[in-house]
Amino acid sequence: MSTDAATFRPQRGRTGGFVLWEMLLALGIFCMGAIALTSALQRSVDTVILIHDESEVRQDLESILAEASSNKLQAGKTAIFMGDHRIQYEREVVSISAKNSKGQVVPNLWQITVRATWTARNRVRTSESQEVFFQP
Repeated sequence: MSTDAATFRPQRGRTGGFVLWEMLLALGIFCMGAIALTSALQRSVDTVILIHDESEVRQDLESILAEASSNKLQAGKTAIFMGDHRIQYEREVVSISAKNSKGQVVPNLWQITVRATWTARNRVRTSESQEVFFQP
């Protein structure tokens, strides 16, 4: 045997691989990042749903007011059902009396108030639109 083979001893200590605690630390950091990303994604989805609902409500309120202006109005409250019934609408029509610049009473003036109520993010949301119409 040569002298080189007799003096060969295996090395003890690090051989370039990962130690268990390094792997656990890396896995912990990865999990924290994944949890933060999931939370941010959920908030983004909730915000998109809220924006969509508010846009839908705004369009529906405009549509209800436009339809009311073309129909014969009568005082009172009316429930209106649209879409998937997730959002409840209520229209209230009130006769108002006002005077023109000459001090004369203007007949057939109506104030229409449309309210929308729905639930988003475990909170009750409301929106309202109001307009005054003259019907001869």
